[in-house]
Amino acid sequence: MPDPATTPDAPTRVDVWFDPVCPFTWVTTRWLRDVTARRGLETQWHLMSLAVLNEGNEQTAEERAEMADSQLAGRLLAAVADRHGPAALEPAYAELGSLLHRASRPMDRDTAAAALAAAEADPDLVGALDDDAWDPAVRASHQRGQELLGGSGGTPLIAFDGQAFFGPVLMEIPGPAQADALFDAVSMLARTGSFRQIQRPFDGLPDPG
Repeated sequence: MPDPATTPDAPTRVDVWFDPVCPFTWVTTRWLRDVTARRGLETQWHLMSLAVLNEGNEQTAEERAEMADSQLAGRLLAAVADRHGPAALEPAYAELGSLLHRASRPMDRDTAAAALAAAEADPDLVGALDDDAWDPAVRASHQRGQELLGGSGGTPLIAFDGQAFFGPVLMEIPGPAQADALFDAVSMLARTGSFRQIQRPFDGLPDPG
């Protein structure tokens, strides 16, 4: 059986736009990170923002708190990418996301400092949480993802060789065999120009792994 990573119709580049505080995004990105690394594909990581996406919308107190966390996390990771280069974005997200979603820690200075330390990033970058000068960089990255999608979409956005879509939404991180099968299925849908949407109901929060 041929290796899917080397077949002619396999994607050669994957772009991911993610909001760090979304638990569903965490699960999807863990799946995607593992399968693309295993297949040796080029994966580029980009910030998007639920806070920007939901500007002007009526929100509950819980939703406003999540949007505030989104803004803080976006600032922190934008500063990391600026200081250490784009390749530092995903490792820093991996550390921050593990604290937020697996350890259930709040999006605060202590969590930010711990994530920076684990990612071996400059500890002074914790000051980015209070610096709105990073907001335009997050907004610009967010907007590039929306433009590639061709409309308004939530987190994560994934593009296979420039063909973007929202999702997939997963409730748990699949094992290697299922992860590969899902990757093949999703990349095939991305290559199908007429495909637009597939969805089924769900409730509750995902298993962060």
